[in-house]
Order: sequence, then C-alpha cells, then structure tokens
Amino acid sequence: EPMNLLELSKATSCSQHYISRLFSKETGMTLSRYLRAVRIKKASELLATGQMNVTEAALEVGYQSLSHFARAFREEKGINPSNFNQS
Repeated sequence: EPMNLLELSKATSCSQHYISRLFSKETGMTLSRYLRAVRIKKASELLATGQMNVTEAALEVGYQSLSHFARAFREEKGINPSNFNQS
C-alpha cells in the first residue's frame, strides 16, 4: 500500500506541510511524484522480465485505470508501456 501525506504526518507527529516541504527538500520531488516513480520502476521491472503483461503490471503496482497508468509510464519512461519490453 502506498503511503500518503496524511498517514506520514500522523506517523511522524508532524504537520503535512512540514513533511511535504522536508521531503521535497531532501529528494527534489514531491511525495506523490516519488511514489509514482517507485510504482513505475516496479512496473517496468515486471514488464522487462516478461512476468506480466501491461494490464497485470498496472494492477500489481496499484493503478486501477490503464489509461492513467499508461500516461504515468510515458511521463516517467518516455515510452508507452506496451512498447517497453520491446526496447
């Protein structure tokens, strides 16, 4: 389950604003952008090994919408997920 800012702020007893600022300062990206990158990295590993097709990989990393997954994948990797394992 991906963590969200509210859960993270509760777990650390810090405000969401503070956590968000600190996370961005340390990583150079927002928490949501970081989580998207992690999910797409895992999906690309699944696609590269041939373990799963695009739909299965999208569902495995938590995307319920295939179009949303494809858009996020293109933004992260610069290629459509259906073409990824062919490259």
